[in-house]
Amino acid sequence: MIYNKNKMNLKLINICLLFITLASCRKAEFQPEVEGVQVPAEDLTITLNQVLEASPYVLFKAAWKRSNMNSIIEKRGSNAPITLLVPSDAAFTADGMTLEVINNTSPALLDSLLLYHTLSAAVNPKDLSERGENTIGISLLENTHIQVKGYDNQYQTDPYFYRQYINVSGNELLINGKKSGGSAVTLAKNGTFWPIDHVLKKPEKTMLQALQDDGRFGMYIEIMTKTDMLWDEAMMGAVDRDRFPKGLSIDDNYLIFKSIFAPTDEAFHQAGFKTVDDLMALNNRNPLPYFDWDTYEQVGTGYATDTLLTMHRWGRIFKERDGWGPGDDNPDSFYSNDLNNKLLSGYALTTSGYSGTIPIMYVPFDFGKNEAGQVTVNVKSSAHSAATIVEGDINTLMGPIHAVNRLMPPKDFKF
Repeated sequence: MIYNKNKMNLKLINICLLFITLASCRKAEFQPEVEGVQVPAEDLTITLNQVLEASPYVLFKAAWKRSNMNSIIEKRGSNAPITLLVPSDAAFTADGMTLEVINNTSPALLDSLLLYHTLSAAVNPKDLSERGENTIGISLLENTHIQVKGYDNQYQTDPYFYRQYINVSGNELLINGKKSGGSAVTLAKNGTFWPIDHVLKKPEKTMLQALQDDGRFGMYIEIMTKTDMLWDEAMMGAVDRDRFPKGLSIDDNYLIFKSIFAPTDEAFHQAGFKTVDDLMALNNRNPLPYFDWDTYEQVGTGYATDTLLTMHRWGRIFKERDGWGPGDDNPDSFYSNDLNNKLLSGYALTTSGYSGTIPIMYVPFDFGKNEAGQVTVNVKSSAHSAATIVEGDINTLMGPIHAVNRLMPPKDFKF
C-alpha cells in the first residue's frame, strides 16, 4: 500500500512538472503541424482528475470537489470522454467566485456552473484548426424546459443541452465568438483539459427577450409587430404568415438555433426613418394586402418593410415553394468568427424540398472587415452601403444576435 501511494505521488509530481515545463517552454521548442496552432501536451496515461489535481487552478478545484461532478462523470462511464473548460483563479475572482463564496454555494448550483463548462466530447485544438468553422461543443448542462429538433429524426424532439461554439485562432481559443485565452491544453486519458481566461455565462434569454430588453432595437420590434397585427386584421385568419416572434421565441417548448442581424434604431435613423410612422408610410406606397372574400383569395403578398428587413434574418422571406411547401432550413447559427466569405460563400440556407425541385437559397452576403476589425455585411449586388456589426455575438438560448448599424435591403430595393 505504501508502494502504491508513493507511485501515485510520483505520478502527480510528473504532472506538476508537465505544467511547469509548458509554462517555461519557448515557442520555438514546439513545431506545430499547422502554423500558429497550439500543440497540446499529451499524456494518455493520466486522467483529467489527476491533471486537475496537479494544476494551479485552485478555485476550479474547490468548486469541483464541493460539487457532485465526480459522481456525474463516473455515471457517464469511462468510455465517455469530456472536455473541461477551466477558468483561471483570476477569472473566478473577477466573477465574484472567491473561495469563500464557493464554499458557501450549494453543490447543486456548482453542478450547474461546472456542467456548463464541461463538453460531452474530447476536443483537440489541432482538429479545430483543420475544420475552419466553429465546432459545436454540447455541454453536459440540460435545460429540461426546452426541446430542439431531433438529430436522428427531425419529426421528433431532443432535450436541450447548452452549447459552446468553439474554434481556435492561432494559440487563442474562441468560445461563442469571444477570445477565451491561450493557455496550454492537456490531452488526458479521458478527455481534454483546456484552461480559459473568463467564466462562461449560460444564456438565459430567448432572442426576442434579448431584443426587447436591450433598448437599441425598439423600431425593429415595433414595425414587425405592427405589420403582424395589420396582417391579422386584413386576413381575419383566412391566411397565415410567419410572424416576427417565430424562431425568436420558444414555441410549445420547442427552440430553433439561429443567428440574426438586428438593426439598431440608429440604423433606421441613418436610412431616413425617424419613427415607425415613417416606416408605415413606406408600406402605404403600395396597396396593402387583403383577403377578397368574393374570390376567397389573398390579394397582395406582404408589406414593403417585410422586404426591407428580410435580409436581417438571412433573406428567408424569398424562399421558393412547391406544392409541398418550401425547402427545409439549414442551420444559420453563426458567430462573428464564422462570418467570412471563405466559409459561407456558397453555403446553402435551404434544401431543394420534398420534391427536390425547389431552387436552393444560398447565403446572400459578402462579408469583410473594416479598419477597426469589425465585421461588415453587404447584400450581394446591392448598391447600398455595407452594414457594420457594432456588437456581435450577443448570446441567447437560440444563438447570437449581431447588432448592425445600417439597414440591409435586398438589391434593387429602393426607399
